[in-house]
Amino acid sequence: MSDKEYEIGSVKKNTQKGFGGGRMGGPGGAGGAVGEKARNSNAALKNLIGFCKPYIPAIVIALILGAASAVFSVIGPGKISEITDLITEGLTGNINLAAIVSVCIFMTVLYGLSWLFGYMQSFILATVTQRVSKSLRSDISKKINRMPLRYFDKTSFGDVLSRVTNDVDTIGQMMNNSIGSLISSVTLFLGALIMMFATNVLMAITAVAASLIGFVVMMLIMARSQNILPPSKMPWEP
Repeated sequence: MSDKEYEIGSVKKNTQKGFGGGRMGGPGGAGGAVGEKARNSNAALKNLIGFCKPYIPAIVIALILGAASAVFSVIGPGKISEITDLITEGLTGNINLAAIVSVCIFMTVLYGLSWLFGYMQSFILATVTQRVSKSLRSDISKKINRMPLRYFDKTSFGDVLSRVTNDVDTIGQMMNNSIGSLISSVTLFLGALIMMFATNVLMAITAVAASLIGFVVMMLIMARSQNILPPSKMPWEP
């Protein structure tokens, strides 16, 4: 029977000679693995999506709430400009306090909904993350109990322990932080661009052009200041 049937996960280990095979230091066999790379990232992502399939509706709802929260945050500054215009018009006559109060109430509701939707997104993603992590650890534990002893004779304690703890925690952090932040950031970026062009097209074009020029200059400086060389061998490698 092939040894591949006894592997936990699908990773390609890249270890340094003379330092054991694990990822965690100590006499248990963990000493200085350079890193791990998935054999097939696309297949791993598909497997993860399939594992999270029961929670996909909740994740979609959380992402929609996060996008709505970002949209409300972008609309807020536009309402502040309305208040400024009303006060400016009132300097030469009577200030329309009723209009200002109505705009302030609308802004309060707007920012309140933005906070509420952001909180609901965080709560849903945190709940889904904890349940997925629990399911992952339960399945890993069941698989470990089915492994033959000879698998643990040739696999370091650090690799097995890291699979149950570090790798599952990484997936949980990605689901809890990265996905929600990505949607919110993209929505804020697009919303800010729309509001900029709606306010003043010339200033918006100037700001975008300045940002692009700064990015290009930064890339040129990085390319000239850093020499990208092939990795050299470590002193202990032959």
